[in-house]
Amino acid sequence: MEELKRYDFLTQEECDTIVSQILSLEDAVKRLGPDEYLGTSKDSLTGRYKYFNYLNIHSINTIICPKLKKLFGPCLVQCWANIFRQGEGIDDHKHIYDEYYKKIGCTVSGNIFLYGDPTIGTYYEGIKHDNKVGELSLFRSNMLHGVPKNTTSDMRISMAIDIYTDDDVLLEFAASEMPQRFFYIR
Repeated sequence: MEELKRYDFLTQEECDTIVSQILSLEDAVKRLGPDEYLGTSKDSLTGRYKYFNYLNIHSINTIICPKLKKLFGPCLVQCWANIFRQGEGIDDHKHIYDEYYKKIGCTVSGNIFLYGDPTIGTYYEGIKHDNKVGELSLFRSNMLHGVPKNTTSDMRISMAIDIYTDDDVLLEFAASEMPQRFFYIR
């Protein structure tokens, strides 16, 4: 996979629908378990990435799943939301570390920018890329990336995804991980 691919993925109306759902579910998702990610602010929605998959929400599923299936075919997807309020961001990180990435082969991660100041941007391997509402950025799951602290009074809302397309990997994850964490697009 090339370093970074960017797609016009969602319309403004689709982004508005998804943002509304993310905001309405924020407190409920936070109650599902503790924040398990140290690279964000305390009590972050991002830190609940393993407890809830937003593709289980019908209004989000009907928007995103057909588009992902068109890009990848059948795949297993982990999908979580990020809300960064003023002073919040996410430290540089990788979704899958190099040793595991080599073991499982080509795994793709992505971000969908939904709402907020696009100039805050996302850094991929230390290079800043401004965001665009509705844009999907795809990258190797072992690529270092992060979002600087939000300096505005408006929220920055996005979704993150990990996509697995290898049948053995699908079976391994489906058998070993929490079912609420992954969604199989057939």
